[in-house]
Amino acid sequence: MSYGMFYNEKVLEHFLNPRNVGEIPDADGVGTIGDPTCGDYLRVYIKVKDRKLVDVKFKLHGCPAAIGTK
Repeated sequence: MSYGMFYNEKVLEHFLNPRNVGEIPDADGVGTIGDPTCGDYLRVYIKVKDRKLVDVKFKLHGCPAAIGTK
């Protein structure tokens, strides 16, 4: 299936080449929004040093539109 007929070029670019994806094993904070039991959800990991964000990563589970518009 070609998703190009459903999604614009920018959404497809982010879907195919996501940025800042992953987990931070020793994260200072982790947040989840959505419902992992039934569909799309986002989990964000943050690392803080001297009261400033020094790393942010995310994992998103869902359809191409959800992933592309993170």
